[in-house]
Amino acid sequence: MSGAIIVHAGAGSGKYAPDDRRFRELLNAVEAGRAAMKKGSSLDCVEAAVRYMEECGAFNAGRGSCLTVEGKVELDAAIMSGEGRRGAGVGAVTCTYHPVTLARRVMEKTPHVLIAGERCRAYLQAAGLAAEKLRPSPTVRLRFKTLTEPGTEGRRKIDLWRGLQEGSTVGAVALDAAGVPSAAVSTGGMWLKLPGRVGDSAVIGAGIYADSKAGAASATGTGEEIIRNSLCLKACEYLMKAGAPGAARRSIELMTRESGRGTAGIITVDLKGRVGAALNTEAMGRAWYDQVKGRPVVQI
Repeated sequence: MSGAIIVHAGAGSGKYAPDDRRFRELLNAVEAGRAAMKKGSSLDCVEAAVRYMEECGAFNAGRGSCLTVEGKVELDAAIMSGEGRRGAGVGAVTCTYHPVTLARRVMEKTPHVLIAGERCRAYLQAAGLAAEKLRPSPTVRLRFKTLTEPGTEGRRKIDLWRGLQEGSTVGAVALDAAGVPSAAVSTGGMWLKLPGRVGDSAVIGAGIYADSKAGAASATGTGEEIIRNSLCLKACEYLMKAGAPGAARRSIELMTRESGRGTAGIITVDLKGRVGAALNTEAMGRAWYDQVKGRPVVQI
């Protein structure tokens, strides 16, 4: 087996229209990950897939990220290799559109597993990465204006806010030819979050987890509930007995029991190269490389 990969683009209420560009971007992310894995490892694969989704601007990550209540971009991300269970996360990042790469540098160059806030800039510069000024996209600026403009009827604001919590957090899990699993995740968080809020995407064991004895998982949904349930750690525990599809299903059943429906989605990969996905929301964009068909496939 040359390797396995599955990516997600967020669990929530938003279904894609037939001509939505996110279908194409999910497939492109799979191909970006596979190209990186051919030259490197599963860690290279998940970083490349997530970086592509951060850069394309179609998702709530990187250039397409939502805004805080102050109208600012603050990003969370994490990355982890099952080899030695090495991983790190970064939270409330304001200096780069690619926090997943910053998280990898923190993992590789420091003894820490979580860095947050303005100090992330110093780690970015120490790693030799260029700082960027984060500017909301025109679409995101328009949504923010609608949500915050005076005189907008309260019920309409609430309905719009709920509709925008449609996920679009991005993530990837992969297994390489050496049998090493890895996971990554990146997000702009939730619309109109308080400044400094950090969600599950920065937290090892919640937003991602990878273990060379089990596989890897990457989650999306309501960050606070995912943290409370240590969702990806639980998924990797299930991977040892249930395989990728079963672990995904069982971990989301746990979320539904403990936190209710509409709270999460997850993707998994096991040590046999099987992938899984499950959700208790209306939809979750995901794509994977189908070994039988010999091509990437996408599903909402």
